[in-house]
Amino acid sequence: MKRAAIFLIIGVCIVLVFMVWHPWQASSPDKPAGTIAAQCDQSLWEYVYNPGRLQILDACISVTGTVDEIRKEADGDLHIIFRLDPEFQSLLNEKNISRKQGDLVLEPICQEEVRQTDAAEPCSRYNGSYFAPEVGRRYQVWGTYVHDADHGWNELHPISVMQPIP
Repeated sequence: MKRAAIFLIIGVCIVLVFMVWHPWQASSPDKPAGTIAAQCDQSLWEYVYNPGRLQILDACISVTGTVDEIRKEADGDLHIIFRLDPEFQSLLNEKNISRKQGDLVLEPICQEEVRQTDAAEPCSRYNGSYFAPEVGRRYQVWGTYVHDADHGWNELHPISVMQPIP
């Protein structure tokens, strides 16, 4: 038990150090730095279990697309299989194409009952947003764009905002 607590503390410290040193402002020619970043809640990282498996590719991005599938995961997160609009296809990698049928994974954290022991403690403190996505509906989503080293695909994890769009 002591060893697990030590690893948890070390993991949180690593994430905090990375957050301080990483440039959290996202920008593009049509959106000045800070416009998108204001939509992302970086405090959500304190509820992500085992954050070391997630390599941050962009601290805050916004994408649009359609929900293809929703799965409840043992760690309490949702796996939303999200069909990106064409302008966002470059966010996908080979594993997204071969294992997720060309979709991006969206992962809102701590949304359901936690059945996975190592995720129970972080989610027990969660007081963030809850999402009720619908299959077939279009959304604009803001979140941290990461590479999940355990699975090999890219995803938005955690997501901060998910708004329906026409």
